Amino acid sequence: MRTQSAMAFARPILLRGISELSEAYDGFIIDLFGVVHNGETAFAGAIDCLAQLIARGKRVVLLSNSPRRKQEVSDHLVGMGITDGLYDGLITSGELVFEALSGTESGGRLQLGRRFYHMGPRVLSKLMAGTGKRAVTAVNSADFVLVTGTLEEQTLAEREALLHACHERRLPMICANPDLQVLIGDRHLECAGAIAARYEAIGGKAWYFGKPHQQAYAKALGVLALPPSSVVGIGDALNTDVLGANRSRIDAVLVMGGIHQSELRSRQDGDINWEQLDNLIFLHQAYPRFIANLLSW
Repeated sequence: MRTQSAMAFARPILLRGISELSEAYDGFIIDLFGVVHNGETAFAGAIDCLAQLIARGKRVVLLSNSPRRKQEVSDHLVGMGITDGLYDGLITSGELVFEALSGTESGGRLQLGRRFYHMGPRVLSKLMAGTGKRAVTAVNSADFVLVTGTLEEQTLAEREALLHACHERRLPMICANPDLQVLIGDRHLECAGAIAARYEAIGGKAWYFGKPHQQAYAKALGVLALPPSSVVGIGDALNTDVLGANRSRIDAVLVMGGIHQSELRSRQDGDINWEQLDNLIFLHQAYPRFIANLLSW
C-alpha cells in the first residue's frame, strides 16, 4: 500500500472496472450518492458491481454522509433495488450522530445538554428521536445546534444572522453531514458541511460526524474486520471520500461521474481533463490511487 506522501507524486491509475481490483483487496468501503445512486435512482452498473463483489466473497460496507438513520437509508435503497444482500454493512453520518448523542456506542454519550435547535429540512429533525433530546424553536432556549442541511426558503442573510446568534451564545454545533454539496439528479444542493464551515469561520465550534473524519472509517473497518492494507475506498468526492481514505491509510478510487464530473470532463469530447484533476488533487490534498468513470464491474 502506498502512503499519502507517495501518492502525491503519482497520477492515479484509470480503471476500466472495479473487477481490476478484485484480486488486490478483500474489503470495499463504498459511497452512496454519486457512486451507487443519484439520490433518485440506482445506477445499473453499480448494482451489478455490488453483486459481483459479494459473489466473490468480498466484504462490502456502504458509507454515507446522509444525515439520516441507517434503517431509513436502507429502506430507501431497497426502493431503488439495492437490497441488504448486496452489502455487509451500512453506516451513515446520521447514525453516528445518534450513537454519539444517545450513548449507544461504547464510551458513552457526548454531553451537550438536552435541548437542541435544528437547522435543516424539518423532516430531518427526527434524527434525534430516541436520544432523549428535545427540539426547541428558539436559539436562546437551546443547549446545542443540530445542522442537517439547508432550508430552501431561508435566505443567506437569515442564515447568517442565525449563525451569529448561535455563536453569541457559544452553542456547540453538531454537523450530521460533512459534505459541502451533493448531486441529486442533476441538481447541486448545499449540505450541512458548508453551514458548519461557515460557523467555524465566525468562531463557532462544530463537531463533525461522517467522512472524512476518523470515526466513520474506524467504524467501517470494524465492520469489515480487515486491516486497512486490504481495503479500498470508493467515492466521488476528493475532500471527503478520498481524503478520509488517505487519513485512514486506505487506498482510494475516485469515481469521475459524481460531484466533480463538471470539473473533470472536457466540454469538447467528455474525456478526462487530467490537468484539472491534478489541480483538484493539489487543492484538496487528497490523493486517489485509482480513478474510474463509474462504479461498474
